[in-house]
Amino acid sequence: MQQPCADTVSPAARPTRLAFAIFGLGPGGAERVTCTLSGYTARRGWDVRVVTMSAARGDAYALPPAVRRISLDLASDSHGSLEAIVHSLQRIATLRRVLRSLDPDVVVSFMPETNVLCLLAMWGTGVPVLVCERTDPRMAPLGRRWKLLRRALYPRAAGVAVQTESVARWARAFCPRVHVIPNSVDRPHRFASALDAPGPKRLLAVGRLVPVKGFDLLIRAFAIAARDRPDWSLTILGEGRLRARLTALAEECGVAARISMPGHVPDPTEHLTQGHAFALSSRCEGFPNALLEAMACGLPAVAFDCPSGPADVITNEHDGLLVPAEDVPAFAAALGRIMDSPRERVRMGLHAREIATKLAPELILPQWMELLDAIARRS
Repeated sequence: MQQPCADTVSPAARPTRLAFAIFGLGPGGAERVTCTLSGYTARRGWDVRVVTMSAARGDAYALPPAVRRISLDLASDSHGSLEAIVHSLQRIATLRRVLRSLDPDVVVSFMPETNVLCLLAMWGTGVPVLVCERTDPRMAPLGRRWKLLRRALYPRAAGVAVQTESVARWARAFCPRVHVIPNSVDRPHRFASALDAPGPKRLLAVGRLVPVKGFDLLIRAFAIAARDRPDWSLTILGEGRLRARLTALAEECGVAARISMPGHVPDPTEHLTQGHAFALSSRCEGFPNALLEAMACGLPAVAFDCPSGPADVITNEHDGLLVPAEDVPAFAAALGRIMDSPRERVRMGLHAREIATKLAPELILPQWMELLDAIARRS
């Protein structure tokens, strides 16, 4: 009988190989989940790689030491439809070459454009691709071509991972394998503990300075609520292309001296534990990490009840307040209620801490592990 070669390794003898694909590791929920999940699977003995379209110079998050990063540096802008098609074909070809060289058992892809590119790149290879939607696809802006490709290709994925049941209903209309896994949140080392203390009060918000985050709506609402409440200020943590416009709006509303925008903060916990309330003004969300972190720190939250996300996290009147989407006067009134009542802030803040138990990493991350392991075993 012929003996196997000494350097032959059976599939069962080697660790499961996992490849993540994402545009980059800039500030954002998908990027954070990629770092968290890649580290979690690596600690459990999997061979993990993260492939990004962009170079590392734009990173906001660092990967764990056990996870190898492969930067394709293919993030150039396209000018015109023809150039966009050429760039997409280049990305597909490069992705196919790099991912095949890694010989993964599973590819996990994040965000619609990258999901589509990965499904095309892995076409015919037999490698299963789990695609992940991290915003509400019914609301998030996406070009017509990308929408058509997503609709055509997602049914070929090994699975579609979403964060809420409402988005799952959208996906199940055309995808046979849909999985709901919410974001997790770490329990902070300390909590906001001065919610009823006298002195200056601070309202906090966290997110990229882009239209979808609705900070223009927040500034207008704060200007109304803060008119008769001079002890309150607003801090918006984040960076983005709307900085100048938001600064001008604060001036126009007469509250520029009471609003600070210190930029992106890798870990906002220090700011959150020194705050008194949190505002989520998004026009559209997925499953907002910033809201989870603020509530875990014990801050009562006021949020627009925008499609997908806030209502899955906040129990209205229990640990925060939900108001109709983009209703600035209603948002201002809810802020005023929180600002005027130390007792309400303390009551809701104590309940808000419970989110760290409901969505603890030790409950959520094993759900990912179980899903990935099942896909790997099917391949």
